[in-house]
Amino acid sequence: MYIESIGVRLLKIAEKYTHNIGDTVVYRKQGTYRVTDIKEQKIAGIKKEYYILTSVYDSNFSVYVPVDSQNLTSMMESVLTKEEIDTIIRNSENNRMTWIENTAERAEYLDEVIHSGDLSQVLSLLMMFILRKESSDKKPIRTFARDEKAFAAAQKAVLEAFAYPLGLKKDEVMPYIYETISKK
Repeated sequence: MYIESIGVRLLKIAEKYTHNIGDTVVYRKQGTYRVTDIKEQKIAGIKKEYYILTSVYDSNFSVYVPVDSQNLTSMMESVLTKEEIDTIIRNSENNRMTWIENTAERAEYLDEVIHSGDLSQVLSLLMMFILRKESSDKKPIRTFARDEKAFAAAQKAVLEAFAYPLGLKKDEVMPYIYETISKK
């Protein structure tokens, strides 16, 4: 009877936590984090249990995710595999984006792609920006702060999602992408 009740208690604990200390996750498709702790914390006067996520790139940056928030914990996803990354790269190459000349339409589209979290689309967006900048060496092209912000967000998303699982530094990711594309 006693052993059975311990087993039931352990099952309830396992059901409560979807992630363990030491797990590496991508949170909100915006960064790679390690679950460094699960602890009770009083934030804004409310005592709750939180996953403490620490950026794998900046140990001084942490995010607190309430354990009981299905909405937020569902945004803690597994880190990509090399095979998944290579598929994303190939898919992005097949879905090339073209520059939208209308500034308002372009801004709306860029926001939509960045917030979709679809790394294939985000990578396509990043490649579009890079090709656009390379072609601007021949003639000056006017860009706006929104364009630069979208480029920075796309670059951060791709570099952070790819570098850690590939065992690369962030500045090695783009050469890896170019090499993977050239192998097609």
